[in-house]
Amino acid sequence: MAGADRISELHDSILTRILSYLTTKEAVRTRSLSKRWRNVWASVPVLDFDSADFWSHDIPSGRSEQIECQDNFVKIIDAVLALRQVQQVDRFRLVWKYQVRNYPRHGHPLRRWIPYVVQQLPRVLSLYLEPLYDRLEIPDLIFTCSSLEEMKLQFDCCWLGSPHPPLVTLPHLRKLYLGRFFISTNFMDKLLLGCPSLEELELHACCLFISQISCGNLKSLVLNGCYPTTEIEVSIPSLQYLKVTVMSSQKAGYIFKNMSSLVKASICLFAIHQLGMHILNSEAKILTGLLGITTLDVVLYGLRAKDMLEHILKTCPYFGNLKFMHFESFDGSMAGCIDMLNRLIQHSPALKELTFYRCQDVADDETDLIRELRKLLLEYGIVELVERHQGSTYGSLSELEKLSNEHTALVELIYWPT
Repeated sequence: MAGADRISELHDSILTRILSYLTTKEAVRTRSLSKRWRNVWASVPVLDFDSADFWSHDIPSGRSEQIECQDNFVKIIDAVLALRQVQQVDRFRLVWKYQVRNYPRHGHPLRRWIPYVVQQLPRVLSLYLEPLYDRLEIPDLIFTCSSLEEMKLQFDCCWLGSPHPPLVTLPHLRKLYLGRFFISTNFMDKLLLGCPSLEELELHACCLFISQISCGNLKSLVLNGCYPTTEIEVSIPSLQYLKVTVMSSQKAGYIFKNMSSLVKASICLFAIHQLGMHILNSEAKILTGLLGITTLDVVLYGLRAKDMLEHILKTCPYFGNLKFMHFESFDGSMAGCIDMLNRLIQHSPALKELTFYRCQDVADDETDLIRELRKLLLEYGIVELVERHQGSTYGSLSELEKLSNEHTALVELIYWPT
């Protein structure tokens, strides 16, 4: 009890800092501790709302009960915003899953919350929503919030059309994550011009209606589970890290040029059995723009992913600076790839270490692959072969499966729109 009293005697600035590490629901609960704590939560510069904190994972089966749960969630957010005493929000995070109420297109609660948040000049903004159908338009204010340094926007259970803000002015934005969007050339041009400080860009399960990504300041680019509708030329001299998934359903690919600063690249080959295989000539050139890298990750997912790797390695360049090579396999797709690995090793004269990631429940043929790899590395004078059971590019098989399902749903939406 004495310890609790000493905490209560701390200055408000220290108490609000402590509460900033809690969710908003947890912070609000501290008002019941004592009179001293009654209004401290209202000065915390962090707003963190997660629908999972306001109702159990066992969502009521009745629609009326579901709507009541969500209405209560909305009322709580409205009340918290109304009662706040601080005039600045450093970080705003909203995770809203299992939406069931069909709000009017311009009547979604987000449209009244965002103006309040933007007015408080946030540094970090993160929105993860599962809107019902497509009845949600992103307020244009988000793209003119000059204080933002990091922004994450993802909307599951539907893909929104391409954002079309009249203006993008985010002078301090360094990190941007966009999930499940249709990205048009017009929007991408505005984005890259309006974000002069942008260093990290990740596009997740997006449909890309663009022909190029050209930027002078990006350091990290992630194209994860996206669907390019036409060949995309990526030219970023400042880029240091690149991660790209090549999906078997793609009918267009990526060409990488002017990557003089690139140090590490992760190439992830996904063969999705539900979709057709499209082995592209453009993808055969995907490695040619990565000549200066020192670290290469190769991820294979799906039993035919090795066919994709074999196609890409038909024009395998020489990697004069490559020292570290990582392979990830969770489903046995690496089995039978010894000839392809041999080709990569032959083309990497500076190679020092090869790391092989796999799940613990491995097939006998994959164990045989490890044995052959050891012999192969000894022939080339490379003694170091590291085996690990936790991937670096992807942490688990479930993560790969989720991305595969998201991409499959995206392709189905493109070809069979509802």
